[in-house]
Amino acid sequence: MSALRRSVARSAPWLAAAALLALVFWRVDLDATLAAFAAADWRRFAAAALPFAALWLVIDAAALSRLVTRFHAPVGFGTLLRLRGGSYLFLVFSYDAAQAALALALHRRLGIPLAALAGTFLFYYAIDLLTIAGLGLSGANALPGVRGEALGAVLAVLLAGVLVGLVAFGALARRERLRAAAELVAWRALFYASFVGFAAATLPAFGIHVPLRALVACVPVTLSIAALPITVSGIGSAQVAMLALYGAFAEPSAIVAYSLAHSAALVVLRLPIGLLCWSAVASAARPHASVRTELAGRSGT
Repeated sequence: MSALRRSVARSAPWLAAAALLALVFWRVDLDATLAAFAAADWRRFAAAALPFAALWLVIDAAALSRLVTRFHAPVGFGTLLRLRGGSYLFLVFSYDAAQAALALALHRRLGIPLAALAGTFLFYYAIDLLTIAGLGLSGANALPGVRGEALGAVLAVLLAGVLVGLVAFGALARRERLRAAAELVAWRALFYASFVGFAAATLPAFGIHVPLRALVACVPVTLSIAALPITVSGIGSAQVAMLALYGAFAEPSAIVAYSLAHSAALVVLRLPIGLLCWSAVASAARPHASVRTELAGRSGT
């Protein structure tokens, strides 16, 4: 790849974020958004947001520990807690970057082939989509009018497509795989429930009140759109998604103000955890002596 192409590839997420934000503020008055920022109850927002960063990490690490242990090799919750925490530094850029960093750390620490980890994480992503579709369908009719109908239709297609894909690739062919999928769906549902709690606790700080069932539908969808590797840290895509989904419940300026605060909070809350846990990811470049001994034993059998 030429230097020009690399430069374009690196700048593309930033340009996409800028373009989407320009589109947002072409439709939403900037002065009204700044006024919504000024009127927000920031003390309430911060007090409600602070406890959630640790909760997200604990749930995510527990689910990943079960995933890797079930499909590859035993890995303790504490180990995954530190590795996942260290990968939070990459969430500043994108979810995919964080997953790639975590996979590389697991590969180096445990000797799991990257191709095998890629397949496992692809299965985990399918489970994630299954969970999002299921939660969304359970609350889509809480959104009034066309929003609820459109969201329900899209999620029904997504649910059917993911199920067909999992069945076609044999991911649900045996009872133990079905049990594994059900367990992971439960973990992902708990993870998204914590984000629903975060939204329910922080939205009122901006004068926004969304019914709980609507949040159950909207929050996972918003997070999944923000996680797409289109923009840096989901900036721009998160604002567009929240405008589309929450538009029936508040003024656009309040939604954009909240969405920007939400995006910033995710970075600010996760960054200290990433810095604190980074040494675990860095040290994974050198597999532990016990792991090297185990791998040497495998190669000699």
